[in-house]
Amino acid sequence: MKPERVGRYQEIDVLRGLAALCVLLSHYTSFAARYLGATLNLDLQYGYYAVELFFIISGFVIFFTIERCGSWREFAVLRCTRLFPTYWTALTLMVVVEAVAFGEKIWWGGYVANMTMLQEYLGVSNLDNVFWSLTVEIAFYLDMAILFSTGALRRPELVATLWLIAALLWSAVQTLGVALSPWLSRLLVLPYASFFVTGMMLYLIASQGATSLRAAIIVAALAVETWMHGAEHGAVAVLLVSIATAAVIGWLRFLVSPVTLWLGAISYPLYVSHRNIGYSTLGYLHQLGWSNASALLATISGALIAATILSYAVERPAMRALRQFYRRRALPVAQHS
Repeated sequence: MKPERVGRYQEIDVLRGLAALCVLLSHYTSFAARYLGATLNLDLQYGYYAVELFFIISGFVIFFTIERCGSWREFAVLRCTRLFPTYWTALTLMVVVEAVAFGEKIWWGGYVANMTMLQEYLGVSNLDNVFWSLTVEIAFYLDMAILFSTGALRRPELVATLWLIAALLWSAVQTLGVALSPWLSRLLVLPYASFFVTGMMLYLIASQGATSLRAAIIVAALAVETWMHGAEHGAVAVLLVSIATAAVIGWLRFLVSPVTLWLGAISYPLYVSHRNIGYSTLGYLHQLGWSNASALLATISGALIAATILSYAVERPAMRALRQFYRRRALPVAQHS
């Protein structure tokens, strides 16, 4: 059966926003509990699980994007214009604020490497720990661009199955103690393949209808995740997939509101900008004698405001301008080809 849905999946946008908020809350409350003596602590593990929900959403959205692209170049432009302007701005803002307001020394080499979003491949540490997931996303986008350009995505179920087999074999080899280059697992996002594959299958079910094969691939993805990371992670994966499925089939429509849609709209700038500046702000307010509750409330409010400004002042206008520039340049080429 094919779900009767038209246009954008607002529930997916809402989930993205709620996941970003969960990451923020887990970071801030765990920091306050660890260093400021606060009693409230939303463990960091919950933030990590929220990132896994991001990966499911990415699998869904990227397939949605690719189906609307005429070439892998257009796909690359859409992804790069979505990610880099906001990322560059958030990274630069973090470095400047940390240096000017909190006296941190600027590590110029790390800053330049982090601007590429490929710092982990270059052997350079992330200036902000949340950037690790962007490295995973970039690798996934690259994989999808290659599959798109070769025509392999015409058989997405086969691609998904082979991807899961590769992840399973990689895990089995690791279990046997055989040392493999981390490059292969990073480039093929093997530790997180189950989540991306699940997102892809959910999009196919939403757009083309459910089949026994697509359902079986999702079940297999959950089994692979359990095999690779244990029963606890497998149980969490079942929960995350259930939430994503409920969003796709319309069961979470009650969550859609102007507030949650706003949160979804600012989710990316919120994710990339909140952590380091937030930690420094919490520590500074604590030194001034603020209570933990008031410091947390002020820091969360500041992060939401900053993310909103980034979204409206940088993310949206930059994305719109760069995409219009690409289309103006691409149109004459298409006319003469």
